[in-house]
Amino acid sequence: MKKAYLTIDDSPSSSFINKLDYLEQKKIPAIFFCIGNLMEKRKSEMIDSIQRGHQIANHSYSHPHFSNITLREAQYEIEKTDDIIGNLYVKAGGSFDQKWFRFPYGDKGDLRNGEVFNSNKNADLERKYFIQNVLSNLNYTQPEWEDVTYDFMRKANLFEELDWHWTFDIMEWATFEYKPSLGLKNLHKIFQRLDQSNPLDCRGDLGNEKRWLASPSAEIILLHDHKQTTPIFNTIIDKLLEYPLEFIRKE
Repeated sequence: MKKAYLTIDDSPSSSFINKLDYLEQKKIPAIFFCIGNLMEKRKSEMIDSIQRGHQIANHSYSHPHFSNITLREAQYEIEKTDDIIGNLYVKAGGSFDQKWFRFPYGDKGDLRNGEVFNSNKNADLERKYFIQNVLSNLNYTQPEWEDVTYDFMRKANLFEELDWHWTFDIMEWATFEYKPSLGLKNLHKIFQRLDQSNPLDCRGDLGNEKRWLASPSAEIILLHDHKQTTPIFNTIIDKLLEYPLEFIRKE
């Protein structure tokens, strides 16, 4: 069994609590990277999730590509959502001590548009350092990942900054694109990719390193809380449980 950390982006959707219930039923802990303006619409559900012991993290206020907005707008996106989560924790009777952040689309705002493994994309360091400093000033951290042993993650310095990336994106979101990325047009294609030892990645070239089920490394799995893929959410969870994965809570 290899360790797996399930992270879910873009919550809370209208089916957020149903998904939460199913994960609890299957005894799978998850970290929810939540969008500020959606949390404002579903405050009671967010408070309930915190009181039930679930981990809520910052995924910006309006889910923009950070490379397409100004640095002041980027700061607002982070700080506004930080304030929303903090208030939710107060109302839930909890403490917002564990501050985690993930950029929408994995776009760090450094003009690489999330293509962190594309050697042809050079990061704008001034923008990068400004945004990382915003996170630092708000006491955001990234935990240690000793059990995630992938060289491609470390060569890209993804564990040295304050935002979270992932090792494997389920890419179920592609099924509702007009032109599905990597040809992932339905659940069958998603499951075929899950069985590949070196699946393609939208962030660029990860090299020839053995990955996913062919590697003993722990996984940071990315799934999404989208209305469009709600009908296949439980099925994907059931499929993941068929693999030699031990889902654990990140502390």
